[in-house]
Amino acid sequence: MFDSNFWKKYFKIYDFLNLIIPYRDLLEKVINEIEIKKDDLVLDAGSGTGNLSIKIKKRGGRVVSVDYSKEATEIHLEKDKEANVIQHDLTKKLNFPENYFDRLVSINVLCFIDQNIRESIIQEFYRIIKPGGKIVLVNLTKGFHPFKIYSKHIKEYKEQVGIFFTMIQLLEFTIPTLKIFYYTNKIRKINKQKQKLFELDEQRRLLEKVGFKNISNDEKVYADQSILNSAIK
Repeated sequence: MFDSNFWKKYFKIYDFLNLIIPYRDLLEKVINEIEIKKDDLVLDAGSGTGNLSIKIKKRGGRVVSVDYSKEATEIHLEKDKEANVIQHDLTKKLNFPENYFDRLVSINVLCFIDQNIRESIIQEFYRIIKPGGKIVLVNLTKGFHPFKIYSKHIKEYKEQVGIFFTMIQLLEFTIPTLKIFYYTNKIRKINKQKQKLFELDEQRRLLEKVGFKNISNDEKVYADQSILNSAIK
């Protein structure tokens, strides 16, 4: 697990991703996959700076956002002063009753947690979701490289606006891109050393093991750098 100083620096630059097409597409994919109904109670587990939570709220969901990082939760509250944000370590028991949430989402969070306790975290997710409730998990997979995300953005942005405006954007993006490349590359290297990034089919097998049903097949998302699975309790 990275220390708070790392996350403080990382989250200062993190929202730059809101300008990146594959990241925006990922959020929309998760929103559509979770199938939110008006007033559904949704847990965003590992909510970061609140990008997904804010979108869920706009779709009519009631969101509880949980994140380990004090810095991330503070940024979230700056963007949405009325957000229901809780600072909490997902490796600890969640302070919610059984069968509480209609939906649960978690994007690129478990891949930063020790492989030996991922199953217990998903078991805790299972406990707090209502029968018939839906979970959507997304996690980075082995072989992750941030350059592939940015290269896909450049290709798609060029198709939308042409080479001239793409070059202008690239100049504007130089400094924030270098910063986020530094942090994401550090994440990639540390995870590679500790073998934390998800294997293909690992996420699906964990969902099945703790009791989820109707588990979707692995779907590559986020410029093919992450795997998405959904399931029903």
